[in-house]
Amino acid sequence: MKRQAAVLLFGLSVLSTGLFTGCSSCKPGGPPGQPMSYNVKLNPGESLKDSSVVVDVVGINQSELPKWQSYSIKNYFKQGDPVRQDAQKFTADFVPGHQTTVVLKKNDPLWDKWLKSGAQYLVVVADIPGFYPEGKSGSQDPRRQLIPMCQCFWPDKTADLEVKVQAGGVSLVTPPREGWTLPAW
Repeated sequence: MKRQAAVLLFGLSVLSTGLFTGCSSCKPGGPPGQPMSYNVKLNPGESLKDSSVVVDVVGINQSELPKWQSYSIKNYFKQGDPVRQDAQKFTADFVPGHQTTVVLKKNDPLWDKWLKSGAQYLVVVADIPGFYPEGKSGSQDPRRQLIPMCQCFWPDKTADLEVKVQAGGVSLVTPPREGWTLPAW
């Protein structure tokens, strides 16, 4: 009987520790947590109101980062580009007269595909009209933005990640969790 009570007491203490720690593991410099799905809101900026812009959101894993960091955005949006064809992506088309927010919902089946493939990041790429020099990597190319999917990057209960697409480039509006910074790439 004493053994059962001790086991029960131990089990309750372990359970309560797990219940009350919440996201205490989400400390700056700590592990980033599990990848999660979010409502990704793509907002066109006023500077694009008379332009046609195609925006892709692609879920990628750690091993794909170097390719997406350096791949030419100009080539990516060329007709028949194999990287774009093979990408599991969500596409938003902004056209003159239809410049409203487009949302990739957190329950879209694409999230299941991304999460099952080990995706930890979203790459947002935009075919923004204008001259942009090629050869810039990562976010140095303003048409490309990396967004971590892991829960610790975002404040508790974050459901939406907001992205602004403007003539000057793609930017993340949602601020990260206090003490966390977005990964440099």
